[in-house]
Formats: sequence, structure tokens, C-alpha cells
Amino acid sequence: MLTMSENKEISTSLISIAKFCAEKNLVPATSGNFSARINSEKILITQSGKDKGKLTSKDLMEIDYSGKALNPSEKPSAETLLHTQIYSIFSEANFISHFHSSSSAVLSKVLLKKGINEVKLNDFELLKALSGVSTHEHTEIIPIFANDQDIARLASKILNTLKEASSSNKTHAYILAGHGLYTWGKTKAEAIRHVDAINTLIESYILELQLS
Repeated sequence: MLTMSENKEISTSLISIAKFCAEKNLVPATSGNFSARINSEKILITQSGKDKGKLTSKDLMEIDYSGKALNPSEKPSAETLLHTQIYSIFSEANFISHFHSSSSAVLSKVLLKKGINEVKLNDFELLKALSGVSTHEHTEIIPIFANDQDIARLASKILNTLKEASSSNKTHAYILAGHGLYTWGKTKAEAIRHVDAINTLIESYILELQLS
């Protein structure tokens, strides 16, 4: 069982990650959602419809690994099952960020229309910012999935790809086409670093395509 100070630290870290994304204009309006693993039974997640730049501990809530709210009066993000899925597959994931950058939303939409269902990033020095990556020669694969309002159905489509990715260290994120990007990290610092690096890498990839 976590102590009160440990619970507070998790809550504070989660709010910091969300506010970082808000400062980077990655969660316009009340978009995006964020979560943290509390223990093997509970997850802390942002409540639906909250401004991610103005979060307080009152805007967070606890769910179990089935996505059920522990307090029935609170409403979690509609995409809760996508969070629980990542925690179940990636044992090192303790924080999850879902943000709505224009670059990831537009790129994924365009590529999927062309029949391309992943972004391959290589030969960028910034790839070394990703956990477990030590060289720019690394190839990062970011899967793209068609968006779906039926979250249970969407999670089932994503499942096998994430299971395969969990053993390769080539995937630190995925994109819902026209929607946004999911990424995760072991610590608050790693989670923030992954958001910053992956978003910048996506922007660099778009610029490379334009100049090519």
C-alpha cells in the first residue's frame, strides 16, 4: 500500500506532465488525457472534460484495470481502456500521455489514406531521447490506427501490435489517425521527454517529406 506522500507524488507528477503538454499547445480546448499507475490494482487518470493546463488533484480519479471508476460519481476519459491496455502490456510504463498535436493528427490521416499504417523514424539524433535507444541509427516505428468511437473495438485492433512492440523496443508511441498520439514512460521525466522528443521527431519527419 502506498503512503499518503507517495500518492501525492504520483498525483503531482501526473499534473506536471499534463501541464507540460498544455504549455506546448498539445492539448487544445479540453482534449487529451493522462494517467499514472498507482499499483497493481489502481490507476490514476484525468477526469473527462478538464482543462489540462489547469488541473488540480480534484480533477484526477482512480480506476481499476478494467477501466471502472472506483468512485461511481466520477467520469473517466472515454479512452480509459486504451490506458489500461498499455499498462497491461508494458510493465515499465508508469505514466501515459495522450495529446492532440496537429502534426501527428494530420500526418497520420494523410498516410493512412495512402495505405501507410506506420511512421518510420531513423537517422535523427533525437531518437536517443527515447528509453533504451543509444544511436541515431535506431529505427523507431510508430503504428497508425484508424480512429474509432467504439473504444473496446479500437483497443482490440491495437492489442496485437502493442504486444509485438513490447519485446522490440522499437515502439514508444502510437497514433490514432486524425486524432492524436499515445506515448508512455517509466518516470515523470521520461514521460515528458518522450512527449517532447516524439512530437519534435514527427514535426521533423514532416519537414523532411516537404523538402524531399
